[in-house]
Amino acid sequence: MLVNALAALASLTLAAEPSVSHTPAASTAQLAPTFGAVAPAALPAGTIAFYGLLGAPDVVAGYRQGFAPFELEARAAFNYLDVSAFGDASLRFSAFTSARLQLAPFAGLGLKVSSGARYFDKASFTAVSLRPRAGLIASYLLTDTVALLGQVELPWAIALTAPGHQLTPTAGLGVEVGIGRSLSVVAMGQAGVDVVKEPLGVTQARFAWAARVGLGFRLF
Repeated sequence: MLVNALAALASLTLAAEPSVSHTPAASTAQLAPTFGAVAPAALPAGTIAFYGLLGAPDVVAGYRQGFAPFELEARAAFNYLDVSAFGDASLRFSAFTSARLQLAPFAGLGLKVSSGARYFDKASFTAVSLRPRAGLIASYLLTDTVALLGQVELPWAIALTAPGHQLTPTAGLGVEVGIGRSLSVVAMGQAGVDVVKEPLGVTQARFAWAARVGLGFRLF
């Protein structure tokens, strides 16, 4: 009898408890930003994204994959103004993260192949170059679907087949807007200095610039 009474009391208690709804959590997940082109500054672990950028002086395609606490990025680009191409791989490290701001320094290494075409750049020269690159990316979440971007980078093309090099430090600003659960659009501009030492020539410093728009696609 005592056992039956306790069982009945337990049944009444469970029936009186309010059911737990998971709707708010699902809504929060749906509102989470899904940038992938440049933002966030470093992807979270288990996330993969692809992006494509079109502008001047080049077109760029890239792949990003997040690991805690860093990100692997691989890029390929074709500069149609001086007819050169490069590919590189780099690591981004999540150095600072708050509710809205993320900072990620990066470092990488690649190769650059230059044709030496001079119809646009009179200091261009034919070479295969080792191209280390380092810098910092910042992303600031303005709203759930808009991220402001900042970037400082220092690529250095060290010619392996000719006595020359090219150092191009730049800084840039941009914005990335999420337009779906996995798609975003990005626009970014950069400016800086292009320092070139061509074979048998003197070192020259010129104005450097870039302007690009593109799409980012985030798988998960």
